[in-house]
Amino acid sequence: MKSCIFLLALWTFSITTFSQGKIISEIEKIVTRPSIEAPLTFLASDEMRGRNTGSQELDIAANYIANEFQQLGIKPVAGPNQYFQPIEFERSGPPDYAQVELRGTSYQLSDQFVILEGSGEWSGDAIFVGYGAADEMPADMRGKVIVSIAGSKNSIGREPIFEASEEKLNRIVNAGGIALIEITPPSLSWNSVKNSFARKTRVTLKKGRKAIPHIWLNEANVSWSNELQAGQSIKSSFKIVKKTPLQLKSKNVAGTISGTDPLLKGEYLVISAHYDHLGVDVNIGPDSIYNGARDNALGVVAMMSAARFFSKHPPKRSVLFLAFTAEEQGLLGSYWYADHPLVPLNQTVFNFNCDGAGYTDKTSATIIGLTRTSANESLSISCKSFGLIAARDSVLDKMIFAGTDAFNFIKRGVPSICFCPGFKTFNEELLKYYHKPADEVATLDFDYLLKYTRAFVLANYLIANDRKRPNWTKGDPYEPVGTALYQR
Repeated sequence: MKSCIFLLALWTFSITTFSQGKIISEIEKIVTRPSIEAPLTFLASDEMRGRNTGSQELDIAANYIANEFQQLGIKPVAGPNQYFQPIEFERSGPPDYAQVELRGTSYQLSDQFVILEGSGEWSGDAIFVGYGAADEMPADMRGKVIVSIAGSKNSIGREPIFEASEEKLNRIVNAGGIALIEITPPSLSWNSVKNSFARKTRVTLKKGRKAIPHIWLNEANVSWSNELQAGQSIKSSFKIVKKTPLQLKSKNVAGTISGTDPLLKGEYLVISAHYDHLGVDVNIGPDSIYNGARDNALGVVAMMSAARFFSKHPPKRSVLFLAFTAEEQGLLGSYWYADHPLVPLNQTVFNFNCDGAGYTDKTSATIIGLTRTSANESLSISCKSFGLIAARDSVLDKMIFAGTDAFNFIKRGVPSICFCPGFKTFNEELLKYYHKPADEVATLDFDYLLKYTRAFVLANYLIANDRKRPNWTKGDPYEPVGTALYQR
């Protein structure tokens, strides 16, 4: 009997190995250097002028991706006759004038405070509310200015802090408050805040509410913050003069392939990448175009390579391909999608996002969240099949997980990873290209990118055909959220 079991196991292993070998051969036929180099060269060309959110060039990129979907027979999902999910944005510049004073101290714009939104003039007693949790807020906020610590007690990292602050601001607006002044936590880099809000134009989602002044103070300049108690009054004043925001439109691009398995076709694997970048900055020198070859034309091409493969080899699960706009503006395209999903999130069993700052380790693909889901084995096998190591770094998991489009799926419970080119730290070699005009196609190693893209396609194939649904690793912080999502 034992020998029969052994022979059956050996036969099953042989069939699996043969089948996987055949798939690898098919991937190698479909994903070739010309098939990735041509679209990368187009998307990251000077003529695309950095694909900034709201630009004509980003619209051209959206049409290019949609046309590729159509040519491959991938169906629209955002509507009956098109592949687009429209989103409305606002673009605002730094204030023309801004002055802030608290407890008799005047603060300096940019170095000591920034304006996130709103304008106006006010003087009086503001109320300190700690982090501004529901039980810390005053019962009546009408006509009041609120002072708070930015984010919430539990928000760690730039994007979660921004999001918690935005939720807090919405509650204050709805309750009739007239301004929110926040003190940034020590964990948030002021240089990062300053670069985002002080000197540049900023793109945000169009607000369906009144805009009130929202001010962030650099905690390093607020020596008295530790003395504050919830409910305490603070003498304050501000004056902000700012132009009306410019209205912009952009869109996510979406297409789908139906699964072939009657039991699994109702489950969706989402393969995503953002297609926007930073545009043009004429003030930085002769080369003023942020071409964004690594970040993230590379990810878009990997997603399109998966679309090309699945159009010829439809998997058991359904697949939704998503190209997100406005990632560089704060993950706004994926944030909008997760709030307005084209496929119910409780039918979305995995988000396989592709993004990255570049690469310095051509022996690996760095996978943010590698060990946090049951897709770990599929990811490792796929990389190994094309001569790469599936690399993980626990520090990067914490630092970057919340800085990719995958985060907007993760926080709602969808098991997700971000498949990045190989790197371990943001060292000098990486920073030479990251968010720099030097990030051009001519600087890419296509021998490495070919292996990387093929591994990306194989990993998606294995997940899309695995009868066992991907799930969070037991004990992961997002496991309870995922359990609640899929019980709906």
